[in-house]
Amino acid sequence: LSIAEALVASGGLISLANKDGDTPIDKTKGSLAKRVHELAIETGQDLKKITFKDQSWLGLKTRSRDATLSRHRGININDLSLHTRITSTPSGETWRGRWQKNDIVAKILTVRDCTSRISRDFNEEFPKLRIFSHPNVLPVVGCCNSPPRLVVISQYLPHGSLYSLLHDAVTINTGDPSQPPRPPVVDTATALRFATDVARGMAFLHTLERIIPQYYLNSRHVMIDEDFTARINMADAKFSFQEKGRIYYPAWMAPEALQKKSSERNWEASDMWSFAILMWELATREVPFADLTPMEVGMKIALEGLRVTIPPGVSP
Repeated sequence: LSIAEALVASGGLISLANKDGDTPIDKTKGSLAKRVHELAIETGQDLKKITFKDQSWLGLKTRSRDATLSRHRGININDLSLHTRITSTPSGETWRGRWQKNDIVAKILTVRDCTSRISRDFNEEFPKLRIFSHPNVLPVVGCCNSPPRLVVISQYLPHGSLYSLLHDAVTINTGDPSQPPRPPVVDTATALRFATDVARGMAFLHTLERIIPQYYLNSRHVMIDEDFTARINMADAKFSFQEKGRIYYPAWMAPEALQKKSSERNWEASDMWSFAILMWELATREVPFADLTPMEVGMKIALEGLRVTIPPGVSP
């Protein structure tokens, strides 16, 4: 029972089915089944069965010391079939495509001069982002190190980012061919679930050695799975050779993260600040400081005490 309690307390889902369609509740009996069911309710879990998804193509053999993968480390760029550009940012272009008959997202990094040293650093750093040990962390599946093209590959999630779900005019398929796609409904319960998922994912990352020196939490860097699970996207971490000193989404960042060098920051405290802004975003459904440019936002947060305001009716 103590093992079951620890698993549920750590985020284990009792409604997640195996390949035979059985959930943990189906596999337990008597008082243990009753207690596990009670624990799930106490921790706010949705008891609707989550169907099994075959993810063997991702390669789920982990190394115990750093929770990263050893399979599919290098992918031949000629094996990728990229067909739709999703977005273009200063850090690179993001494409949807296929690899080994599976839907993937490929981020082609923008690198002005891909030297042999950058290629080597990329090869050393990307395995640290292959974290498969938590359901609320979306790992990097692999990479293509084919200078001048450096490509980071992750699993395609149909609902896109949390930012898109909250602020863009997106639609989702209902699963019924006779019904047209509809706008997603993000009610209070769903928003709280997203917040809990993000908190669990970040809490897990904080238990690891700081192997991701440039990951900044914001709603653009949180992806939503088909079962509406929020997952921290490791593909959005910046590599050591990428755009040093440049910040594109300062609205979610703590003042000290904007003021201090990376080596001088309290990263856990900075992440807590970013999480609070994300909570504000979920509560208000607004983009923080949308009327200001990113440069204005960064300067005012760091130097003038600019902060979000809690609207009437929203509990702090």
